[in-house]
Amino acid sequence: MILFYIDESGTGLGDKGSPYFVLSATGIPAQDWKIVDSQVVGLKRRLVSWAKPEDFEIKGRDMRRGEKFFRRMNWPERVKAIHDVADVIATSPCRIFAVQVDKRELPDYVASDDMLYRLSLSRLLDEIEHELERINQPGMLMLDMRSDLHSSVQDRRTVDAYRDWVASRIGQTYLTELPWFGFSAFYAGLQIADFSAYLIDFVSNEGTAGRGSLELQEAFNKFRHQVQLVYIP
Repeated sequence: MILFYIDESGTGLGDKGSPYFVLSATGIPAQDWKIVDSQVVGLKRRLVSWAKPEDFEIKGRDMRRGEKFFRRMNWPERVKAIHDVADVIATSPCRIFAVQVDKRELPDYVASDDMLYRLSLSRLLDEIEHELERINQPGMLMLDMRSDLHSSVQDRRTVDAYRDWVASRIGQTYLTELPWFGFSAFYAGLQIADFSAYLIDFVSNEGTAGRGSLELQEAFNKFRHQVQLVYIP
């Protein structure tokens, strides 16, 4: 079985300053999840030695901007941390499947963030399904939990989009059960998905301009060979 951990980067349709939305899935064979988990936990202990690994997330945005648990690190320290994460991904038994949506080129009928997400998730699920069919393995999905005690709207949109995708298929899918949801800080695969999605989005938006562009491009290049990236449109 392959475990797929899904997270996103970028902004919704209303943000004209960022043209891309990225949805990324980290695929980890079930028998290898302990390897990946121990690598990420060990890295988190080295990066922030005074906190427990479950206290914080490895997030590309926080690391580049120096926010939250990375606030007291200077820029060279954060660059090293970013490259340390990239090195862990490059040596991990995982693959990354990502969908990058150019919001500027979408048809007018894609008029809401829910429609943008549904379109992105459907395309990502197609890629995951093709991979599972190729290797003849079942798969399960884990997504970053967005619900709280008062609202389950965001997680419900994911379940609805998943059910619509399943209904649109002819025959069975290799995916088992509905998507599961968890807190990113607890799951190595979700943090890798977030980090890879952020780097794909940042490199696409910034090109070679802006602070950190070269350093983040070099970090992304370390695990680019593990990334299968598709574009919409």
